[in-house]
Order: sequence, then structure tokens, then C-alpha cells
Amino acid sequence: MLNPLTASSPLAGFALKATANGMDAECSEITDMAIISVSMAVGGTKKLAQAIKSQFGIALPKPGQHVAIKDGMILASARDQFFVCQKTAPETLLKQLSKACSGAATLTDQSDAWAQIELSGTACSAIMERLCQVDTSLNTFPVGSVARTPIEHMGAIVARIKPAAKSADAFLIMTPRSSAHDMAHALANTPPFIG
Repeated sequence: MLNPLTASSPLAGFALKATANGMDAECSEITDMAIISVSMAVGGTKKLAQAIKSQFGIALPKPGQHVAIKDGMILASARDQFFVCQKTAPETLLKQLSKACSGAATLTDQSDAWAQIELSGTACSAIMERLCQVDTSLNTFPVGSVARTPIEHMGAIVARIKPAAKSADAFLIMTPRSSAHDMAHALANTPPFIG
């Protein structure tokens, strides 16, 4: 008798927390976020902008930026391409976007293809400075910024997100599922997670 398949997240709920020298950091896998890739159709600029405005009440983000939506964000992932990330079932979000964006874009469910890690705390900037080739300092890379960049030789999308605490920083790191464990290893071997 065959056993039914069970979905699993790329990192099985990976989480770290550490404090050292008065600096703290926490990182954890996000496992409940749907990701739908929205690729603009040729000549669909105005139609897609109207569809997103109608669906979420916001304008599409410019290159290098993300905008908040209820329980998620829309980030500019490439030229004329966006990732709609929202805490909901992927099939629900895909259905909503299919209806709203009909004829304006091609949609693909990417939810299973990416590992998502939230990194937060006062040590965030130091961690990103060690691992990331993009200048992610607050002045250069404020909340709402997005970049595709290598992290420890792995492809990644990095977004600075609004932190829960005023004194802290926060980032969303997205990496292909195939490099998820290597990304977790790179983070785990960076101070303050490693002594």
C-alpha cells in the first residue's frame, strides 16, 4: 500500500537565537508564506498596475524595492517581474491573482521553490556585512529595499523589512530550495550564532 506524500519545508523549521557582546540575533525559517511569481505581459504595464492596485490597494514596487500588503509583501524580483508573498495557501493566492491579472501577466506558483529565512536583531547588520556582497547598511539599504545578490556564493534575494523592535534590524533572505541547507549553514557559522 502506498503512503500519501507529506509536504515539508526546505529547512524543517530551522531556527537560531544568540546573544554575544551585547548584540542579539535570531533567524527562523518562514514556512507559511505563499510566493507567486508575476511576470508582466508585453504591453501589460498599465493593466498589471491597475490589477495590483485593485487587488491590494497599492502601486507596484519600483526595481530594488518592496511594498507591504496585508500579511505579506510584493517585491520587484527582476525587470517586469514581481513576487507576491503572502501568508495564505498558495492555491488561494494564485486563484486571486489569476482573476485579477488575467491578460496582464503570467503567473507561477514558486512557494515550494524558495526557502525563506527571517533574520532579526541588533547584530543583523554585522551578519549581513560578513555574508552579503551588497551594502545593506541602513543608510544605503533602508526598509523597503530589495536586492538579488550572492550570499556565500549562493543566489539570494535580500529584503530589509520592518523590525519588530525599534532598536533592531530585520531582513528577509530568500534562496532557492536547492541551496537552503547551505544558506542555513552559512548563517549558523556567523557570529553571534557561532562563538
